[in-house]
Amino acid sequence: MSGFAEPIIIGLAIAGGATAAYSTYQQQKTAQQQAKAEAAWHAYNAEVSERQAAAEREATAFESKQQKRKAEQLLARQRSLIGASGVTFEGSPLLVAEDTAVQLALDNINIRRQGIRRRQTYLSQSILDISKAGAAKSKAAGYGRSAVTGAGASLLSSAADVGYMGYKMDIWGK
Repeated sequence: MSGFAEPIIIGLAIAGGATAAYSTYQQQKTAQQQAKAEAAWHAYNAEVSERQAAAEREATAFESKQQKRKAEQLLARQRSLIGASGVTFEGSPLLVAEDTAVQLALDNINIRRQGIRRRQTYLSQSILDISKAGAAKSKAAGYGRSAVTGAGASLLSSAADVGYMGYKMDIWGK
């Protein structure tokens, strides 16, 4: 070659290698930031699910208490109607009152059981989101390490290429 082009070619190869290394570094850092944002989002979702579970527990307790109060009122009204009719509180009237009390108790149990199921759904979602947040944090750490090692590998590869080019162009001497 002319002796003038070789240093330019080597310079361009060095610049290309540095640009590739910087690009690799930036890509991995961007991926790291995205993974950190993903982790934060999952952590937030876990907190929301935990709050929903707590709200569900309170709503179920309130609904159960309301149903129990209404049940007591219904049973009292039933007893007063039976008493006002002049019928004694034995035999069929007693069986009807007992059956009503059992059905109302089962309704209350069902309210609490459904509330527990809904609460468990929220808690399960929270656990899943916590797990996803942990995975995203691990991914972010990996991207951070990969940014440095990827950029380093790019620089080393470019240095080897430049060295080989220089050797082939007889810049370094034989």
